[in-house]
Amino acid sequence: MKTTLEMILSIVKVMIVVFILVVIVAFLTHTISKELLCGLAFGSIFSILNLRLLSLTLEKAVTMHPGNAQGYVLSRYIIRLIITALVLIISLKAIYINIIGTIIGLLLPKISILIVNLFGIEKIIKGKEA
Repeated sequence: MKTTLEMILSIVKVMIVVFILVVIVAFLTHTISKELLCGLAFGSIFSILNLRLLSLTLEKAVTMHPGNAQGYVLSRYIIRLIITALVLIISLKAIYINIIGTIIGLLLPKISILIVNLFGIEKIIKGKEA
């Protein structure tokens, strides 16, 4: 069984590929700009940090008593939601960050996980049958 850090690293690898594909599509459709790239990078970096916070929360919650774990996970979830809201507010207020790019960056982990699960990319990378 994979550790949470190994799972995050595999998600990040796919995120990087999807990030590059989004940049290529933006370049081909002539919608690329510095603001869009900053938004993509801002949202993607925050998403990676958010995944890491989630993994740390789950690792700690597994060792706790179920009643305490529920409250701990809920409090950490609310903290992550507040931080996500702050990221979106910063993206809205800053003229050098595109909000659409930030939202796409925030969605990259979900897209990456969906791609890995739908197409079995992890099995293909490791050389196993899909």
